[in-house]
Amino acid sequence: MMRQHHLSLFLVLATLMMSSSGCMGLIAARESMEGLRDPPEWDYEYNIVEVIHIFEEPGDFEGGGNFTVDESTIEICINFKAKFAFDEFLPSDNISRYVRATLANADGNITWSEDVSQDADPLEKCLEPNPRFAYGEWKLEINARGIGETTFNQVADLLIVRVTAKNTCMDYPLVDDCF
Repeated sequence: MMRQHHLSLFLVLATLMMSSSGCMGLIAARESMEGLRDPPEWDYEYNIVEVIHIFEEPGDFEGGGNFTVDESTIEICINFKAKFAFDEFLPSDNISRYVRATLANADGNITWSEDVSQDADPLEKCLEPNPRFAYGEWKLEINARGIGETTFNQVADLLIVRVTAKNTCMDYPLVDDCF
C-alpha cells in the first residue's frame, strides 16, 4: 500500500516537472497570464492630415497630403478656415486672393471642395460611409493665392485645412498600439 502511494506521488511529481520545464512550461505560464489580463475593447484611432499656411508675402501656395481609408474607417471630418487680411476693405475677385481645396477619394472622385475668396470661419463637414468609403489612398489638394508681409506683421492671409479619418480598432490592455 505504501509502495502504491509513493508510486502515484512520484508520477504526479514527474508529470508536474516535465510540464513546467521548457516550452511546455512557457505555454502554461502564458495561458495563466492571459487569464489575468483585462479583455480587449473597441477604440478609435485618428489619422490626421493638416495644412496650415500663413502668407508672409504676396504669392501662390500649393499643398496637401494623403491618407489611407480601409474597412475600419467610419468617418472623415474636414475642418476648413480661411482668413484674408483686410477682407472688409479689400474685396477679392477670386483671382487675386483665394483658397481652393479639394478632397478626392481613392477612385479619384471629389468628395468635398471649398473655393473661397472671403473669410471663412471654421467650417466643418463630416463624411460617412454610404454604404462604404472607397478603399485606398485619399488625396487632399490645396491651391491658394494670398498676401502678407513680415516688416510690420500686420497683413497676412491664413488658411487651415484639417482632415481627420476616424478608424475603429481593437485596444488590448498592456499594449500601446491599437489594432
